[in-house]
Amino acid sequence: MDHFGEPDVVHTETIPVPEVGKNQVLVRVVSAGVGTWDPELVDGSFRDVEVRFPRVIGSDGAGTVVAAGSRARRFAIGDRVYGWGLGNAKGGFFAEYAAIDETELAPIPSTLSFEEAGALAVSGLTALAGLERLNLAEGDRLAIFGASGGVGHVAVQLAKVMGLRVFGIASQEDGVELVRRLGADAIVEGHSPTLVRELKRFAPGGFDGALVFAGARGWKRALECMRRGAVVAYPNGVEPAPIVPRFVKHEVFDGEDSPAAFSRLNQLVARGPFHVEISRRYPLDAAAQALRDVQHHHVGKLSLEIRRKVARDRARS
Repeated sequence: MDHFGEPDVVHTETIPVPEVGKNQVLVRVVSAGVGTWDPELVDGSFRDVEVRFPRVIGSDGAGTVVAAGSRARRFAIGDRVYGWGLGNAKGGFFAEYAAIDETELAPIPSTLSFEEAGALAVSGLTALAGLERLNLAEGDRLAIFGASGGVGHVAVQLAKVMGLRVFGIASQEDGVELVRRLGADAIVEGHSPTLVRELKRFAPGGFDGALVFAGARGWKRALECMRRGAVVAYPNGVEPAPIVPRFVKHEVFDGEDSPAAFSRLNQLVARGPFHVEISRRYPLDAAAQALRDVQHHHVGKLSLEIRRKVARDRARS
């Protein structure tokens, strides 16, 4: 992108491969995830770094290490990695190559494909941060609002691995079906008139915690189903913010892109079953369309295929 604007300002162009800093590695990108926050990076309403144009965006991505800076020691050439591209002054993962600080990358779990890993970092670390803020114990009851979205569907799976009893509030029929498939203990469509009744049936004494990844109208009546002293957690950017009862605590958080957080996420993923739901796939030159589509109803994540397209184009040439 050469300036801020609507998704159509994002286009494909040949620019130099970014130089690798001392603590960075160069990743040959295979796939990249499309986040609901990415259009705000494009229109300038969310600025994660001092922007210089032309800019390559891409918050999530995965690929293979092809070069390393003089002080980078965590990865070897050829390692499969996935990572966090937010706040990277040299550009993100919507490109053939990305130079990323080694602390913002992690090994791809053996159970995940490049495509799944490419859409995991920001959603996975955000979901993990929320669960850790709640500090729940095995068997506790957790409500997840926005359970079929990019962050929510990951949170459902991590919560189940932690031994929590999960009530998922999903969007539309395809969202309900996804959350059911992921193993939630109960699922209700977010607009259902029986939502509050079902919440009370699942947790008669009140929920021990809630994660809110979708704003709706603040979920006022639903969040009154928390027990006294429970915690409602939600990431920065959820609008409108949840309307939390006075007898309930609330936590606002961001994902943590540190090696320790990546390690904890990978350990939970390895305990599985776990997968990243990719509901739509796009070639790199359709990134603008993906950025338009991510602003509308979808389940799981959207993904850009990068290396496969490059390989096909080179074969034709």
